[in-house]
Parts: sequence; structure tokens; C-alpha cells
Amino acid sequence: MGRIYDGHAHPGTEEEREYRRQEKIVTMICAGDEAEARELESLTGSWIVKACGLHPWKADLAAFEAMEPWLERTEIIGEIGLDSVWCQVDMDVQREVFRRQLSLASRRGCPVVLHVKGMEEEAGEMIRQYPGRYLVHWYSDMKWLELYLEQDCYFTVGPDVAANPAVRQVAERADLSRLMVETDGFSAVQWALGEDISLSGLRGVLENSLRQIAAIKGVDEAEAAGRIEENFLRFAGKAFRREG
Repeated sequence: MGRIYDGHAHPGTEEEREYRRQEKIVTMICAGDEAEARELESLTGSWIVKACGLHPWKADLAAFEAMEPWLERTEIIGEIGLDSVWCQVDMDVQREVFRRQLSLASRRGCPVVLHVKGMEEEAGEMIRQYPGRYLVHWYSDMKWLELYLEQDCYFTVGPDVAANPAVRQVAERADLSRLMVETDGFSAVQWALGEDISLSGLRGVLENSLRQIAAIKGVDEAEAAGRIEENFLRFAGKAFRREG
């Protein structure tokens, strides 16, 4: 059984992490606050690539101050962004925290994982001020995708690509050299697919997304898998080399 690459997930449970290790699911794990960053620090192995960023759901200035030491030493910053749909944090606070993290990433030359929901246009315009390497995780809006395409962003395609037109359009419009697949973690897969999926089916979810991309792009699955691996490694850069 060969490696497969999950471009976005979270620390999850110990059981999920052991499953990923055993199944050779190389995973970009994003710590969204200081507590998760501390948890992430203890994890090791060739299956994990680490990222840290203050998630918009947890964004406040005190939390940013606590997270800043982790941001100063992580190789990938994320997920960070703006959210007006699933989040009650004041938007002005979200904007300030987002800008501070973009500025820090720009200064350090770190790639960035983005979370944008309901704020796709504003976030897309904001990142123009901080040129860099961006990965937009699970983009799911029918509008504003061109803002990210024209900035040569990477995209993780969510597990609902077969059923969600907004997710499918990402696979259709983004170049294959900028696509990855993701789960967003086991609980997110259960939420998105509305099915009683067992943990043992997590690898199959990634394989199905990969098949969907291959069909959309008109290539065989082996080529799609190889290109997605290349994209993952190119985006992760030295974060993968250090952990791999």
C-alpha cells in the first residue's frame, strides 16, 4: 500500500492519528490555537507535516499573543482567515488577527493555509498585499474563485466534490498542478457526507476525491495521484523534509 496525501486536517484523536500512520496517509495537520500547537509539538513521524495558525473561530488579540511564539517557529502558517458564516468572533478582530498573521508569514517567507467562508472576496483581496504561497482549504463558494486562481493559489478539494458544485468547480477550474485532496479530519468527513462513515473508510474518502479529480481532468488515477503528491511536497517545502 502506497502513500496518499491529505492536504488538510487537524490533530484529531489518538486513534485517528494511529490510523493515518498505519495507512500511510501523509497529512498536513493544522493547529488552530495554542493548546493544539502544544499537542502538535509532541507528534512525530513521516506521516505528519505540521502547521500552526490562529483559526478565525478562535481569533482574539490575547489568543494571538499566546500563539505568536508558535507562529515564529512553524514552517507553515495556517489555517488562518476570515469567517462570517460559522463564526461569531467580531469581524474587525478577525481582520486584525488575519493581517498580523499574513504579515508574519510574509516576513518569514512561510506558506499559508487559508480558511475563507462568507468573506471570500475580502480575503482574496487582502492576500494581494502579502504575496506568497497560499493553499485555500475546501473552497466552497460559487463566486470569487478567480481572485485566488489569478494569484496562483493551491487548493485542497473537499470530500464532497462529487455532490457540491462549488467544490467541483475548484477541481474543474484550477490547474492540476495546484490541486490536492483533503479530509479536514474524520469528524468533518462525517459532517460533509452525511453518512455513518467509519474511521477505516478515511483513506477511501481521499481515494474517491482523487478519482473525481482524475475524471474531471481527463487523466488516469495514477497520474492524478502523482501530480497531487508533487503539489503537496512543493507546497509543504522544508516542513515536509524536516518531518519526513
